[in-house]
Amino acid sequence: MKIGIFYSSARGKSEFTATLIKDLLKENCDVYKIADDNAIVSLMKYRKLIFIVPTYGFGEPHEDWKKGIEKISKVDFEGKFVGIIGRGNQGFYAATFVNGMKPLYDILVEKKTSIVGFTETKGYDFVKSSAIVEGKFVGLPLDEIFMLQETKEKLKKWIKNNFGEFLNEE
Repeated sequence: MKIGIFYSSARGKSEFTATLIKDLLKENCDVYKIADDNAIVSLMKYRKLIFIVPTYGFGEPHEDWKKGIEKISKVDFEGKFVGIIGRGNQGFYAATFVNGMKPLYDILVEKKTSIVGFTETKGYDFVKSSAIVEGKFVGLPLDEIFMLQETKEKLKKWIKNNFGEFLNEE
């Protein structure tokens, strides 16, 4: 069994994150762009999923995710486990840091999805984020501009804690 990784990327940063995950999971995952015609059909074949959602502008998910969320709202997520990775910039967009995760999270909660990977806010330097529920981020926030050195280690630890059975440790 594999895990499905779904992302969108305008500037290549979420694609970079997807590549890092692929390097960690090797053949144990398949990677898709959420905008691809077959993406929604493809996600139905996985029991475990990771969604990589970048935040743009004033806290909005990438345009492809806006459309993807609409399509996802029609999918049955019963029995699925989903982890969300939020891409953002806590320096220049400190007041909307990784807000793009929240609309997807809300739909997944509505669909009664098992969401994994909540992350402590400690260690991040931001003003506020709508992606915090009960004191934790609804997924893993990544900031490859201000936290590039920590990105790979944070990602590996998060995957190990939430999807460890897929991790290909050599």
